Amino acid sequence: MLPLVVFLGTTVCFYGQKSFLKGKLLAEIKSHKEGLAVWWTGHNGWLIKYNDILIGTDLALESKDRAVEAPISAEELAQELDISFISHEHGDHFERETSKILSQNGHCAFVMPANCKETAIKELNIPEDRIEVASPRTPFDIGNVKIEPLRAIHGNPKFAVFYGANLEDCGYLITIGGTRFLQMGDTVLLEDHLFLKNVDVLFFSPTEHNTHIDPSIVLINELEPAYILPQHRNTFTVTDQNRYWTTGYAHEVKFRLSKPLQERYHILEIGERIDIDTNKD
Repeated sequence: MLPLVVFLGTTVCFYGQKSFLKGKLLAEIKSHKEGLAVWWTGHNGWLIKYNDILIGTDLALESKDRAVEAPISAEELAQELDISFISHEHGDHFERETSKILSQNGHCAFVMPANCKETAIKELNIPEDRIEVASPRTPFDIGNVKIEPLRAIHGNPKFAVFYGANLEDCGYLITIGGTRFLQMGDTVLLEDHLFLKNVDVLFFSPTEHNTHIDPSIVLINELEPAYILPQHRNTFTVTDQNRYWTTGYAHEVKFRLSKPLQERYHILEIGERIDIDTNKD
């Protein structure tokens, strides 16, 4: 991370401007033919490939507010992606330009809450027949991908629930190739999360407005996932005003876990890949 810069009493933190070789991640995704692999594209953006099926969550690849460029562009990804999951309407999760490009240049289905559908159709011209509306606690399938939408209650600064929290917002428990991925979206810790069983891969957000440190530890200790992957961090420029959602306390959570859980904990760099072992014996 580069040094802090102070302008007129406001602290601004810039992450290192990493440059990604054009086409490198796309080639890596295409060359993956068997097994299960995951790539972090920054923030809540993940690409998950099982054999020839590729899905993504909360992809914000074209956002001009990113401090670190995306390791792959929406245009590169469009022809490869099969499903794009969107958790809620905020622009760092439902990034309009990314979704527009994926729709225009690709074939993917879009899974999103009801509160995103009108924007998707009217502003982005996404065909309605490519949209699957997700409702919390109402599971459905797309091909061989099992989708269990979860309740998500958006937080805000000072660990408060957001005044404008929308009960249609979703997290997703996604089962692909027998492996269960939990993408929580933006939410405080809910009993819904603690009721879950057999979560293999956890994407969680240790920010002030999500599960921060203590609730994240409660969640991880309860679920005991095989892979623990912190997100919602190190992607957008941090200021005093947005620190509650741009800063994730990934290391602070890890240090307070047991040694066995620390061994399952992976703090990825943007563009980095992790292979998921599907052998549960």
